[in-house]
Amino acid sequence: MKTTIIIILCLFGSIITFGQNQKTGEQITSTPPEFMGIKRLVPSIEEKFPTIESYLRKNVTYPERAKELMQQGTEVVKFMVTTNGEIANIKIINSVSRAIDEEVIRTLFTTNGMWKSGQNNGIPGAMEKVVSIVFKLEDLPLSFYDLGRKYFTNGAKMLFKQQNAKKALKYFDKGLMLLPNETGMLALRGLSRFELGDKDGALRDWIRIKNLGGLEANGFNESLIEMNGYAELKRVLGN
Repeated sequence: MKTTIIIILCLFGSIITFGQNQKTGEQITSTPPEFMGIKRLVPSIEEKFPTIESYLRKNVTYPERAKELMQQGTEVVKFMVTTNGEIANIKIINSVSRAIDEEVIRTLFTTNGMWKSGQNNGIPGAMEKVVSIVFKLEDLPLSFYDLGRKYFTNGAKMLFKQQNAKKALKYFDKGLMLLPNETGMLALRGLSRFELGDKDGALRDWIRIKNLGGLEANGFNESLIEMNGYAELKRVLGN
């Protein structure tokens, strides 16, 4: 079975971001960590990689066990780049499978020493980065987008028409495995979790929406208002 691994690099902030120190009003200029593609302490290494995407594409292996179980989806990983150019505090934001988690973490740790740390006003500091890695079985007929939207539609029907939050949650879990940054689906999964008593899980979904930039109107507004978690959703998003 053919497989594909696609690397998508997501940064917290742009190449150069500007903020303000709340206490002093001083402008802060921040630059994110930069992947150097080569260990600074081992300049004789033969192979160089210009980007973290190319490095991961070359070194991440689709686990055979995951392929046998037909496990596919978008792995999202957050990690810290320290002032020494080391990787630390790896956290799986969206897990496709345990085997894939372990392979991505293993590969990220091999980049230790290949980073130039981020800076605040020219002073090195530890900063976070996020990487999304798509693990796709090419023989399956539908694209991630088409299959994810299908799960979203079925989940919405279960949640609003059938009022079955438990079945709706299963659909949203499948959809977000493929499209982890779909804010509308995160909102509805959070509401499903809230209905089932998992308020902590709902809060995680809604905080993720906020970190992704917020939620656009999605056509379910009237139905959302009737949900038990709607007020909490609005509070978290600051609406």
